[in-house]
Amino acid sequence: MTPGTQGRYIGGMATLGPYSTAVNFSIDLAGAPDTPPGTWGNAGFARNITTFSPRAGYRVRALRVYGNFIGFPKSGVLSAGTSCEVGWGLKTTAPDGSTHASTGYDNSFVWLQDVITSASPSCSVVFDFDVSVGGLLQADNQLISQTFVALNTTGLTIHMEPTFTMVYQFESTAS
Repeated sequence: MTPGTQGRYIGGMATLGPYSTAVNFSIDLAGAPDTPPGTWGNAGFARNITTFSPRAGYRVRALRVYGNFIGFPKSGVLSAGTSCEVGWGLKTTAPDGSTHASTGYDNSFVWLQDVITSASPSCSVVFDFDVSVGGLLQADNQLISQTFVALNTTGLTIHMEPTFTMVYQFESTAS
C-alpha cells in the first residue's frame, strides 16, 4: 500500500477505505402522461450519475447508505382527491432486469417510495441501509441516483431531494 492509504485484506481481497461522501440532488418533475395499462396521471424520472475514481485495478463497493428523501409541490396546493407517488433509488449501470428473479432488478440496491396527497402534501423518508451485498458497481465505477414521480394527478411539479451519505470501499479486481 502507498503511504496515506488505508489498506487491508478481506477474504483474501485487497481493499482500500472505507471512505464516505455526502451527496444531495435537487429534482423538479411533473411527468408526462403515463399510458401503459393500469397506470394513470403523469410519470417521469431523472438520473444523476456520480463517477468514482479508484486507482487502476480497483472498483467501488457501496457498503452503507444513509440520509433522507423529501418531496413536496414546487408551488401550488394539491387539490382534494389528487395524489402523486414519489420515489428514489440507487443502482449500478448494469442492465435493468434480473438473472435471478422474474420481476427483479439486480442492478438496484436501494429503492424507496412514498406518496403525497392533499391531506399529506409532503413526505420525508429517513433511511439507513447496509448495501454491501448489492453495492458492487460496474467497472465504469458509476452510481446512478434515480428519482421519479408516478401516478401524478396533482397537475403540479414536484420538488424532490435525496440527500445521503455513502460509505464505500475500493476493492481489487485482481484474482
